[in-house]
Amino acid sequence: MSKKSAKAKTVTTTASEEDQLKFIEEAKVTVNRESFYMKRCLDNKKLMEALKHASTMIAELRTSLLSPKNYYTLYMHAFDELRHLEAFLSEERQRGKKMSELYEVVQYAGNILPRMYLLITVGAIYIKTKEAPAKDVLRDLVEMCRGVQHPTRGLFLRNYLSEMTKDKLPDQGSEYEGEGGTVKDSVHFVLQNFTEMNKLWVRMQHQGPARDKQKREKERQELRLLVGKNLARLSQLEGVDVEMYTETVLPRITEQIVNCKDQIAQQYLMEIIIQVFPDNFHLATLEIFLETCGKLLATIDVKTIVVSLVDRLAAYATQNATAVSSSSVNVFKTFSSHIASLLLQRPKMDAEDQLAMQVALLNLALRVYPETVEYVDEVLNQAFELLTRLKKEEVDYTKPNCVKHILSLLNIPLTTYNNIIILTKLENYSNIIGFLGYSHRRKIAIDVVSNAINNETFIPEPDDVTRVFAAIKPLLMDEEDQGEEVDPEDFEEDQNRVAALIHLFQSDNLETLFMLYATSRKVFGQGGNKRIKHTLPPLVFRSLKLAALLKERTSAETWERVGKRIFKFAHETVLALARTDYKDLAMRLFLQCAKSASYAGFETIAYEFLTQVFEIYESDVADSKAQFRAINEIIATLQTLHVFSEENYDTLATKTAVHSAKLLKKPDQCRAVYMCSHLFWTGETGPESSSIVNKQPVREYREGKRVLECLQKSLRIADSCMDSSMNVKLFVEILNEYLYYFEHRNETVAVKYVTGLIALIKTNLANMEVGEGDTNASPDRAKSINTYYFNTLKHIQFKKEAPTTTAPYDQIDI
Repeated sequence: MSKKSAKAKTVTTTASEEDQLKFIEEAKVTVNRESFYMKRCLDNKKLMEALKHASTMIAELRTSLLSPKNYYTLYMHAFDELRHLEAFLSEERQRGKKMSELYEVVQYAGNILPRMYLLITVGAIYIKTKEAPAKDVLRDLVEMCRGVQHPTRGLFLRNYLSEMTKDKLPDQGSEYEGEGGTVKDSVHFVLQNFTEMNKLWVRMQHQGPARDKQKREKERQELRLLVGKNLARLSQLEGVDVEMYTETVLPRITEQIVNCKDQIAQQYLMEIIIQVFPDNFHLATLEIFLETCGKLLATIDVKTIVVSLVDRLAAYATQNATAVSSSSVNVFKTFSSHIASLLLQRPKMDAEDQLAMQVALLNLALRVYPETVEYVDEVLNQAFELLTRLKKEEVDYTKPNCVKHILSLLNIPLTTYNNIIILTKLENYSNIIGFLGYSHRRKIAIDVVSNAINNETFIPEPDDVTRVFAAIKPLLMDEEDQGEEVDPEDFEEDQNRVAALIHLFQSDNLETLFMLYATSRKVFGQGGNKRIKHTLPPLVFRSLKLAALLKERTSAETWERVGKRIFKFAHETVLALARTDYKDLAMRLFLQCAKSASYAGFETIAYEFLTQVFEIYESDVADSKAQFRAINEIIATLQTLHVFSEENYDTLATKTAVHSAKLLKKPDQCRAVYMCSHLFWTGETGPESSSIVNKQPVREYREGKRVLECLQKSLRIADSCMDSSMNVKLFVEILNEYLYYFEHRNETVAVKYVTGLIALIKTNLANMEVGEGDTNASPDRAKSINTYYFNTLKHIQFKKEAPTTTAPYDQIDI
């Protein structure tokens, strides 16, 4: 060996990376050379000479120059070469050579490190020969390894011991069980090796200058698997059952973890316990493990440890529900109490970690005890108290990860139960929402409403409505921290969701259902004008539907009292809209309410609704198009109302006709007036008409003279139009109205009026074709008018020829 190499072995600190690589190359040359001589001696049956070369080869591992990563490279190279010696000794054993003598011989090797590697190699074969009990050899080897106390060299030596003996441990069903020992001896051996390895591993932290602390920590992280292998080995022993794990294995491991007082070791070993041992072991020793968490250093990330175990047991419970439910341990309560203790012991724990443990506990409650809502409520209560404390202590819980955990606390029950009634009965659910910023509160509100709609969750009680509304408050009203306005399209979509929610109000008790609507209106009224446009209309329609149901299911006396109350509610609701900018919407709703009141038999109430319609029309509808549209809707509604006395109906019809004649545009005037004619000829809808509509007698109101007045007035208005094409079109439309009444035997609509109008249309149509009047009439428009007119004439001709025609069409001259 070179002087440089010899000198390297006395160095106590690692060299530069370049020097280390150079040393590794030199060491590999030595290992290869001595390995070559060793194998040649083995081929020549010169075992003692081979052992000397093997000792020289292993001596290269005595260096302190290398980092753990580079030392591992050299170690593996030497390990591979020692396999040849192991193979030769196995062959010698089969030939009958006594390994006990060789086991004694190798103990006289000059240096402790080569001596131990050779002793372990020979000892592994010695166990196979069963010349001595395996437990004695194992005990001897693990004790003698104490001779190497250098952290890196000692760790790799003990790893070599673990690797060479892993298939030679006395275990249940093993060939070495019995005289060779029991599983208890194996457990003792592995635990002793683990304890010593952990001590060496921890000692690495305290060697060298303080400035290299991070470097040492990195090196230790690279070596952690060597220590963890011992625990994995324990978990693989068939003879280790729950009882032995509870009474012997885990207490010994946790004792070493607590006593080592090292952050890296405690963190890693607690995590590796969770990973390598079976779930049923964790279930049986949950109390012990969580008590150990409370004894760890204050700097340990217990959140990761606890959450990992919670997730592991939650997954186990999902697949083995019977095993968990039959266990004497209440998993939730055990975790809950210990998490509470940990939070008290570690007041400076990051808010993110504290919240993460609550999320894990919530997941556990829902997966292990899905039917026990009280556990979920308990977690939310703990989370609420935690957030309250953080707020009081001015700890920032608005960081992204904290917000993520708060959202999880709210979303997990929502998606698990898919029932907002269960959700809102959780006492602190809505309270936790209050700790979020506006955008996240709005997101939760949208999720809650969408969940109810998608799952068709009915809301049966007023208290349920109150709790649901508390959870979706950002959708119902403006809030102080709202900031910028929500995008109009998003806002409208949100309000449409709220409107859809109203249709989920269901109760077999109709009085209760009415209370649901009343409760909702109180809240909706606080939402401002921009919201009630969306939320009040469905409330009106639901209340009108409720009125119809009540009429069918209650006595006349009860209906008289309750029905008026519902219509009063609808009136007040629409009136709230009428006091805003949504006059047009309010007018349509009043018309709808009038129809329902008519069906219900409340004449006075229906009249009041129509009064409100005319008030809005007269004071707030100024646009000519809106006026014409409103008149159309009023006329259509009036024709369906059968509750009015003749006097009241006449008043309403006349009022409508007066407003029709005052429209700004002549064509609108003309059409509105001829449509008004239908108000004076009701109660007959054709050959298949019935005298009963909606279980009520149809009111027959036929004033033929007033019908004719409307038609003639519309004709005069049409004649005054300056646009000849519009003039002719209106004449044709009026002709069709005349024909309607002619066929329905309105005696005032005589043949002479029909014949005279046809002649008038012919004249005006001829004038339009030769270019008089409107010179700008388009050919397409003229063609459509002609088509309309000639189709009307075809209809008259058809009626003339029809044998069943009751009206005297044959008297009409076309």
